[in-house]
Amino acid sequence: MIDFDRRRSLAPVQARLQGFAGTIQTDAYAVCQALAAQQPGITRIGCTAHLRRRFYTALREHPAAALWYITQIRRLYALEEEARAWTPEARHAHRHPLAPGIWAAMKTQAEAQRPSVLPKSALGQALTYLLDDYDALVGYLADGRYLIDNNVIENSIRPTAVGRKRWLFIGHPDAGWRSAVLYSILVSCRRRRLNPTDYLTDVLRRLPTLTITELATVLPGELVSRQRLTAACIRLTSRSSRRPGSSRHRGGRRDPLAPCIRLVAYVDTAHD
Repeated sequence: MIDFDRRRSLAPVQARLQGFAGTIQTDAYAVCQALAAQQPGITRIGCTAHLRRRFYTALREHPAAALWYITQIRRLYALEEEARAWTPEARHAHRHPLAPGIWAAMKTQAEAQRPSVLPKSALGQALTYLLDDYDALVGYLADGRYLIDNNVIENSIRPTAVGRKRWLFIGHPDAGWRSAVLYSILVSCRRRRLNPTDYLTDVLRRLPTLTITELATVLPGELVSRQRLTAACIRLTSRSSRRPGSSRHRGGRRDPLAPCIRLVAYVDTAHD
């Protein structure tokens, strides 16, 4: 979900996550750090992609030093790639023989180098990011369900960031809220592999006949769930019709299950 707020303070983030308890994954933005510090029950883990980006920036000024860190980060990502399709338990076990040692080596190297590097230089900023956010950066090692970075979210909001740079202005704060709603719907379509144009065309045709209480039924996730149920019912009907002795007529008598199966499929597609 994409939200719009005119403030860059902690307040809108706290309002959105009020009552939430669990783990969030973010970069080292001060608001996110403050949220984890002030709201009980929230743990923040970091994003290695943001760290890697800073060392790539430092390549021009300090190629040898920056390249060493980039190489270590590549090793970490190689471990993740090997275990991408594995279960969380297997992924967790796969990380631990090597990943903690790689992180510890980077921390030790950064602590040794930082005193001799200008704090405002690209390398100095990268080292500071690594050391200041170290506990959060290694947080993903605690659970195989966690990812090494939050690139899934970064890629989802990329159209918003590109649009913000090109449009410069949204005209009015209300337009910002509407843009956030539209982007949330489009991102939801992409996550569920729905064609956004086809989805919006279908929904806009239905809207005039829907009541307020029925709006939730046309959200992308709801539509996909109904489509899967419909497909399952159709498959069940097809298998039932082919199975020996389970046709609509058994020994001259009507099969009582056949109309029930068809009724479920019909009701499920009534709004499609």
